[in-house]
Amino acid sequence: MSNYTTGELAKAEGVTVRTVQYYDTRAIIIPSDFSEGGRRLYTEDDLRLLKVICFLREIGLSINTIDSLLRED
Repeated sequence: MSNYTTGELAKAEGVTVRTVQYYDTRAIIIPSDFSEGGRRLYTEDDLRLLKVICFLREIGLSINTIDSLLRED
């Protein structure tokens, strides 16, 4: 399984690093691991989640609504 840094994850989905960082601060997408140097690392599953989040934003859902949807069991 591949690991992505914040920048690599952002580039893979075509968003800014700041966007990924914002979703991290909101605990919408959380790094799966950290490197020895403390860099956030994301997996393929995290990339898929980011794709879903971006799609939901594109269709007009707010961050709060997306957050609520993702937290539902």
